Amino acid sequence: MATKTKTDEKKPASKTKKDDTKSKASSRSKKSDDNYTDPKLREKLKNEIMEGDKGGKPGQWSARKAQLLTHEYEKAGGTYKSDERTESQKHLEEWTDQDWRTEDGKPADKGDKTARYLPAEAWEKLTPAQRKATNAKKLKASAEGKPRTANTKKAKEARKEAEK
Repeated sequence: MATKTKTDEKKPASKTKKDDTKSKASSRSKKSDDNYTDPKLREKLKNEIMEGDKGGKPGQWSARKAQLLTHEYEKAGGTYKSDERTESQKHLEEWTDQDWRTEDGKPADKGDKTARYLPAEAWEKLTPAQRKATNAKKLKASAEGKPRTANTKKAKEARKEAEK
């Protein structure tokens, strides 16, 4: 007769990290949606922007598309219930104030690839080799269909310094 080992015992199902992320995102989204005086207008505009190619590929969300949504919502007469901003809205405002660009200043879309965007000040802090490395990493990931990829260590440091 075989003896049971711990690995033979079934463990109860637990939430995965992905499940936790989804629930946090949903509650965060719901929480921030409460601040719009016309949430239906915002949702309509968000869907239009999401499906467009301005600020990123159709169907992919980006910081640029978030900026466009804010602009279009306010342009269409949308207002907010409170002047208090969420953390993500504060970050978006900071990013809007910075001069974000590609290394060469040209559009990021390179056909089936996307070049790295960083604040101009961050690009200035990187050596030519460091610029090439972070851009190559982004181009490779985007060619593989990944809309987001982390910066290299040096680019992260440069961006952090630029945002002070």
